[in-house]
Amino acid sequence: MIEEGNPHHFFIATQDQDLANKVKKKAGVPLLFIIQNTMVLDKPSPKSLAFVQKLQTNQLVPEHQKQSIVQLKEKEGLAKQEGEKRRKRKRAGGPNPLSCLKKKKKKTQEGQEPSAEKNKRRKRKRKRVKAEAM
Repeated sequence: MIEEGNPHHFFIATQDQDLANKVKKKAGVPLLFIIQNTMVLDKPSPKSLAFVQKLQTNQLVPEHQKQSIVQLKEKEGLAKQEGEKRRKRKRAGGPNPLSCLKKKKKKTQEGQEPSAEKNKRRKRKRKRVKAEAM
């Protein structure tokens, strides 16, 4: 039934350890156990996981294309060179801004006060409406 790789996507439910071990050796065959009144689906076997991983990598880029890509990279000189990677050196940072004092502002001289007079606004008188007029 599962000799040809489980083409009908059958699940195998068993309590027999020998059969369970044989099923785990096949890729793509899910295994069920019954524990008390509960059906438990066993985690995928390492064979199944490896098969899926291989399938996914082959679907992304076929093998002959991988070889042609490597050859083109070598031809153009873009191939990775086997050498030691240099570690990026951490540069010294500046001082902690929270520990530094702020610069003091210089006081303006009396000769420079006219600029303050320009900013002075004219006071306006408020006209009150008599209560009788309302």
